[in-house]
Amino acid sequence: MKLSIYLLFLQAFFLLYYFIKASGVSAYTYLAFGVLNFVLAWGLIRGERRAVKATLIYKGIDLFFSILMLMAGSLGAGISALIDFVIIHDLVGLFGQGKEEGEVVEE
Repeated sequence: MKLSIYLLFLQAFFLLYYFIKASGVSAYTYLAFGVLNFVLAWGLIRGERRAVKATLIYKGIDLFFSILMLMAGSLGAGISALIDFVIIHDLVGLFGQGKEEGEVVEE
């Protein structure tokens, strides 16, 4: 989970950098998503299960749009897609830790 926290902070810093360089409405969009990444990373640090679920949903949608942008020719979106994929992979691994290898689940 620490990897996903670091990557969320990294994406937040990227978005805040774009906020400084952009102007108009797009600047505030970068600011909003940068703050959202910080809030989700802080929720993951505190161990909130709602933050994990919200991060999975948010990064799933972000991965979808990053792949669309990558298909449209934006190579920078490939880096975002890779980071999103690693975050999702790291967080989905949390749900498998509750069960031991070879343990039979009784219904």
